[in-house]
Amino acid sequence: MAQVNVAAAANGSSATQSSIWGGSPTAFASLVTDENRNGLWNANGILTLNHTNFEQGAWLRVNFASAFPIDSVNLWNRTDGFGSRLNPFSVRLFNGGSEVWAQTGQTFSNTIDDGLTSTAGMAFAPAGVVADMIEVRLDGSNYLHLAEVEAYSAVPEPGIMIAAGLGAAALLRRRRRSA
Repeated sequence: MAQVNVAAAANGSSATQSSIWGGSPTAFASLVTDENRNGLWNANGILTLNHTNFEQGAWLRVNFASAFPIDSVNLWNRTDGFGSRLNPFSVRLFNGGSEVWAQTGQTFSNTIDDGLTSTAGMAFAPAGVVADMIEVRLDGSNYLHLAEVEAYSAVPEPGIMIAAGLGAAALLRRRRRSA
């Protein structure tokens, strides 16, 4: 089985946020699904973070291409001095509009050591909860900005799927011959 980030735009996800900060009208939600974990606001001339207005309960949502069993969630925070704006926050998984998992009242802690100073990640383990959307929401009033949101699901390797398909085809041929 391979771990696939189903929150990545490359895998068919789409992201929305409660507002877009007027100081940077290009700080779109889609920046959290581009697979760039860099937490610097302007990393080598490239905007890497989403950014909402200052508001109560600012939120960011990532809709997956379909429902998946989510084994782990990683949030990558801003690293240039404004990361504390995230606190306190909640992370929720939904399936068909119903909440299926939540971690509320969280304080960000860099629990993922990837050896880079430009990243700060916090891991959560929902343990296979089936979901089609993730939401990150501020529990208070502030700006919400993140570098990346990841949601990993275990999916069969392509070779395993091909082998399973060939096996099923062979079984069907045998059944047809014996009928």
